[in-house]
Parts: sequence; C-alpha cells; structure tokens
Amino acid sequence: RGDAHLLKQLMVNLIDNAAKYAAASEPPVVHVSAKPVDRFVEVRVCDHGSGISDGERGRIFRAFHKSAHEAAESKPGVGLGLALSRRLAREQGGDLVCETSVSGACFVLKLPVV
Repeated sequence: RGDAHLLKQLMVNLIDNAAKYAAASEPPVVHVSAKPVDRFVEVRVCDHGSGISDGERGRIFRAFHKSAHEAAESKPGVGLGLALSRRLAREQGGDLVCETSVSGACFVLKLPVV
C-alpha cells in the first residue's frame, strides 16, 4: 500500500530522465526492475546513456542543477525532477540514489513496504 499519485510522479520523473539519455545510446533502452529488500521495495531505473561522473553524482539531486554536458546538449528540463523525487522518497521514509554503473546511469528508488 502507498500513495499511488506519489509513486506515479516518482516513476514518471525517473523514466522520463532515463529516456532522454537512452534515446541516443546503444541500445536505446531503459531497464526498470523492482525487488523486495528487507522492509523496502527497491525500484531500479537504468539507461545506457553517457552516464554520470563521480563528481556530478554528488550534485544531481540539487534543485535547478543541470550539468554543463546537459546544458550544452540542450536536454529539456530545468533540473528539478531528481531533487523533487529524492525529497518525495525521503518524506515517505525511503530514499533515491544514483549508483555507479558500468554504462549509463542507474537510479535506485527505495520505498518502505507498508
């Protein structure tokens, strides 16, 4: 059980972001998976885009943050989606993190099982 509207907003933000970066990748695919871990559900949204550097990974959850690479490529958005998504996840007792990935980016949404 949970807030369906909240979950929808979180998933739209994560999948929309991944789709932007997967569009020009090879393969142009977004992987979404979910599994129970302890008293949580972990939802992973991963793409095969250009990835996120270690230095950038610490800043991507700041409101209005867009990397120089994103700005140069004119990716749509103002840089609020990840900041909002992390805040919403934490307000529900969960979290949103960006894991190190061999290729592309992999975001893990962790929400408590109610």
